[in-house]
Amino acid sequence: MSIRRTICLALAVSAICLTLGGQSSTYWPSQKWRTAPPESQGIDSQILATAIDQVIEKHLGVHSLLVIRHGYAVVDATFYPYDGTTPHDLASVTKTVTSVLTGVAVAQKLIRLDQPLLPVFPKERPAQADAQKQKITVGDLLRMESGLDCGYAPGEAELEQMKRSANWVQFALSLPMKYDPGTHSAYCSPGYHLLGSAIGAAARMSEAEFAGKYLFDPLGIRAGVWAVDPQARSHGWGDSHFLPQDVAKIGYLYLHGGNWDGKQIVPADWVAMSIAAPTGVRGGPGGMGYEWNVTNGPGGRQYGGTGRGGQSLIVWPDLDMIVVSMAGGNAGQIAQLVRPAVASDKPLPPNPSAYAHLNQRVESASKPSAATVSSPLPSIAAAISGAVYEFPVNSSRIDSLSFTFAKNGESRVDMAYYGQPLSFPIGLDGMYRLGPNGPFHMPAGATGKWIGEGEFLLDLNFVANINHYTLDIRFDRDQIEVTANEASGLIRNGRLLGKRRP
Repeated sequence: MSIRRTICLALAVSAICLTLGGQSSTYWPSQKWRTAPPESQGIDSQILATAIDQVIEKHLGVHSLLVIRHGYAVVDATFYPYDGTTPHDLASVTKTVTSVLTGVAVAQKLIRLDQPLLPVFPKERPAQADAQKQKITVGDLLRMESGLDCGYAPGEAELEQMKRSANWVQFALSLPMKYDPGTHSAYCSPGYHLLGSAIGAAARMSEAEFAGKYLFDPLGIRAGVWAVDPQARSHGWGDSHFLPQDVAKIGYLYLHGGNWDGKQIVPADWVAMSIAAPTGVRGGPGGMGYEWNVTNGPGGRQYGGTGRGGQSLIVWPDLDMIVVSMAGGNAGQIAQLVRPAVASDKPLPPNPSAYAHLNQRVESASKPSAATVSSPLPSIAAAISGAVYEFPVNSSRIDSLSFTFAKNGESRVDMAYYGQPLSFPIGLDGMYRLGPNGPFHMPAGATGKWIGEGEFLLDLNFVANINHYTLDIRFDRDQIEVTANEASGLIRNGRLLGKRRP
């Protein structure tokens, strides 16, 4: 169904006619989304309930699932331990937001796509920049075609190195050139940090402040956390945190051609350019598009943003539908679980029993499992309690660990994460001790159990900050050996050797 087709949606108490995609729309979710039973929007409640069950049974790591059709939220589920009240890390969906803000800045004539990049940063630009680097433009960053030697190998090593540097913009600008700008594309997160920082420099405020004034405030997006670098520049590639309901507003804005309640927030031609299919193949010019991940497949047209760990903003324009999923793992199956639920362009007959079952599954998904019996502490617990074990720099981002095991059953892990001190109570009964202990003081929790005299299994869940670690730790008084896994893929079966601090 075209997004410009006029439809009338019948509700139990009123009828609301909505002209989709045009400025005459009478409904804008600036405060909150309307809700409706799935069947009233042509969606099968039973299939949505099955999707929720699959998330749990397959351990997909999904934290939230929001499905919106014709402007109505037909399911809004959260999965324990995430409760939906805390802004969630969007990871690289942040790049999609930065792409939107680039269009706003271009419309305000603050920047141009053909504008050379280096003069934007007079203090950080290399003193002896070669001719290739001097050719980089703002548009090259947007299209991920800067030519910098960044993003061509798996693992985003350049991003990890940038995040441990003193000046991130300076680091990114100092990367060597691999190709002429505009000739090759590669997934370079430092390039998008440069893009967000360029917007901030042109606007004389941070990217987050610019977003708040010209994008978030008009859409009613207010509850957010956006991390900054050592120079207080917003992370243009990731680490922005917003509620799932607010993420959906970005999709709704683009579904309506950049218009919001009669005001053109993003130029319509910019929206059209952003959601057009890429003009080239991945790796070549035009292969990355504008960070709206546009596809035209057997399931129809789709655009949106994706981020590490399963963050997803999905827009299906032909269905007039938006799906937002936040996660703490590789939850790439959400689209294929949800799409079969779409049964018709017209309302389906009411199905009270299926709808009640869906609501019951949503309620169940938000609850924790039952506690287990804590096992006795082994003798080695007292010997290693309070010791600090330090690790060389590694891809897990964990710099040190220290455990406290008290006789009263209270346990704690203290760690340095990217050098930042964090402290978590450990539930030895299988229950997270959730509190504002994670990065940015967001909820996080840990559980643990002894599986041998000197072996401890730690489940460390950053929840809204995505990362979810499973650490199999073997203690030997003066050192520990850790087998580290992180659900979003930061590290898989990594072997960390830590030495006890004297």
